[in-house]
Amino acid sequence: MKRSILFFFFIPWFIDDVVADSSWALYRGNAAATGQADPAVRLAGNMTIAWEQQLERGDFETTPIIVGNSIFIGTRGEGMQSRDLQTGNLKWVHNIPNDIASPAAYFEGTIFVGDIQGLLYALDSEAGYNKWTFDAKKTIDSGPNVDVQTKRIIVASQSGSLFALEADSGELVWEYKTEEAIQCFPSISGRHCFVAGCDSFLHVVNLDTGKGVSKIPLDSQTGSTPAIVGDFAFVGTEGREFLCIDWKEGQIIWRFEMQRGVQAPAAYKDGILIFGGKDRTIYAVDAKTGKGRWKRVTRGRIEGGAVIVGNKVYIPSMDSSLYVLDLTTGRLLESIELTGRLAASPAVVSGWIVIATDEGILTGLHPAR
Repeated sequence: MKRSILFFFFIPWFIDDVVADSSWALYRGNAAATGQADPAVRLAGNMTIAWEQQLERGDFETTPIIVGNSIFIGTRGEGMQSRDLQTGNLKWVHNIPNDIASPAAYFEGTIFVGDIQGLLYALDSEAGYNKWTFDAKKTIDSGPNVDVQTKRIIVASQSGSLFALEADSGELVWEYKTEEAIQCFPSISGRHCFVAGCDSFLHVVNLDTGKGVSKIPLDSQTGSTPAIVGDFAFVGTEGREFLCIDWKEGQIIWRFEMQRGVQAPAAYKDGILIFGGKDRTIYAVDAKTGKGRWKRVTRGRIEGGAVIVGNKVYIPSMDSSLYVLDLTTGRLLESIELTGRLAASPAVVSGWIVIATDEGILTGLHPAR
């Protein structure tokens, strides 16, 4: 049996950080799934391990979210957890009986998270009690999104359906059905929702009505989350391609060919897309032309999405390293070795990166000073 471990570094800068001044309340940092931190987020200097917490018997398969001084993350075997950002200590646990493979989402004092049996839970963020539950019919392994304008939760499941639910009650507003499973985060931009499915289509759905706007062929299955920037959707597929799609015109603008398929979502900033593939390579691609800017080979495949903070890219690898690269040049700034493979994206707020490994270890990284 694994034992809980906690490492403290008792130095002044650690004590002074009381509450994070930013949040990472959704799986990819924002509703459009661009993986870009808010411009106010600061990570000055190289990152060092401030604390580590290990589960007793479970492990992690997902990305944490961070709101204020709280981390929220689901586990395989130890329920849904809230932890203190400064120490990693438990605040509360909600004992969901099934494993959780889905990132959570936060909205107005509630944590929304799904399990592998297809149940979506609405938990009080302060105390962890359950407010309501919705049955999405099959495994939820993608994080919920939030339609802030209507205060609705948007969630997909392997049933092939996309659901819109009232955030305060869990009441079903509409259901959009596809032919195969949906395993991606449902990206939102304006009054549209975007899901790339195992049916090899990018679906564009009207958020108000739940009606399909368009259905664009991808020529291959995908479980990757589309990043939305204006009129364009960017997504990788199992067909060894990364695609730029003009979703309004329903056309594929360019195709970036790879050696293997793409599972990880892309991050976007200033006309540059960053993503990794199962070919163990990190790519930077010009978002307008699809031309490669730079690439870096790692020792493991990339399954978790990149995160961009300022001019730095943070990207996890299954070789147990969190790579920190210069956005414009791809130069390696540092490589942080952790215990366990990194299959999921990090969460980032000012002063902190939090990331989980497949060995059940949650790690808080803080800039060295």
